[in-house]
Parts: sequence; structure tokens; C-alpha cells
Amino acid sequence: MSRPIRLVFFAGVLLILFYFLQESVFSDSSYVTTIKKERQDKNLSFRSSENSPLEEADRPTFDSLNYYTPDKLYQVEADYRVFGRPDTVRMPMNTGETEPYLKYAQATFNLDGQQNSLMLYLRVNTPDSSLFVPFYDKTNGSETYNGGRFLDIEKPEEHTNTITIDFNKAYNPFCVYNYNYSCPVPPRVNRLNIPVRAGEKAYTKKK
Repeated sequence: MSRPIRLVFFAGVLLILFYFLQESVFSDSSYVTTIKKERQDKNLSFRSSENSPLEEADRPTFDSLNYYTPDKLYQVEADYRVFGRPDTVRMPMNTGETEPYLKYAQATFNLDGQQNSLMLYLRVNTPDSSLFVPFYDKTNGSETYNGGRFLDIEKPEEHTNTITIDFNKAYNPFCVYNYNYSCPVPPRVNRLNIPVRAGEKAYTKKK
């Protein structure tokens, strides 16, 4: 290969690499922008919506919820297995009651150098078809709420064998903000042995 041809070849390779790098940066930037917009909207809802879970006395001083910086490393692709005959389980609530949920599917994924697994549930008494994922991780009690956090994931179409789990969208149960709410307690089977530094952090009231 002559020198001019080599120069053209390497220039072409560099151009292709630059294109894909630019596409990746743009994709990450767009993703972060979307996550930040969702968080801004939630803050606004907490401040001004009549359905805000905050206690009336806390609304005037509320500024924003606390979050980890969005990180696409915590948006993982998981193997997705729907149970043939989902069991109905009684999930305990923080008030001592129980509520029925369908143990619908299992998701298995790699994160922080480990293989992890979570059970995905369907609410029995609501028309909402999203999958409910209550979980614990190693940040609970120090950086995040000690009672665990939740995820809501759109239920995939039938015969799908993968699912996206985005821990950047992990949120606190409403009982964190207001003791009048009753919230599910994550089951032991959904206890992750890694720190998940993504999503919502512990809530601190402003005085």
C-alpha cells in the first residue's frame, strides 16, 4: 500500500471513529437531558400539585429532591423471564398490613462486576400494567432511604426476552415524605449486594 493510499485509509478510519464517538456523546447528552427534565417536572409537581405527597407544612420550604448524577452505566439490559403461572404474594407494608401482588417475572443482569437478579411484580388491585420493582441495595440507610427504593418499568410485549432496567429512575416511596402513606416493603429476594448510586437519594426536610 503506497503512502498516499495509507494516509487516505487512516484518515477514513479516523473519520469513522469520530462519527461514532460524536454519536455516542450526543446520545448520552440527550439521555441526561431527558432524565434531568423528568426530575425538574417531579420537583414542580411536589411543590405545587394538589396530589403532592408532601405534608402541607413542608411545601413552602421544599426546593428539590436529592439525586445522584445521571449515569448510563446504571441503565442495564437484563435477561427477562416471565413465569408461566405467576404466584399471588402478600407483600408487607410499612404499616403492618399486606397487599396482593403478582410475582410476574425475573430479570437477571450484570452490574458492578456481579450478576444480579430482581423479581418484577404486577399490582393486583390497579389497572396500571407497569411492572413494579421494589429493591434494597448497599446504599440504604447511608445515602438512600433505609426502607429501599422503587422502580416502575413498562411491561414488555409478549415473547420478549430482554428488558431495560434504568436505576437512574429509582425513586423513594411516598411514606418517606408523609407518614400518612402506606408503602410496600421490598422482599428479601430483591436485596442487591451492591451499592446502586443512581436515582433518588435520601430525603431531608428543610427547617
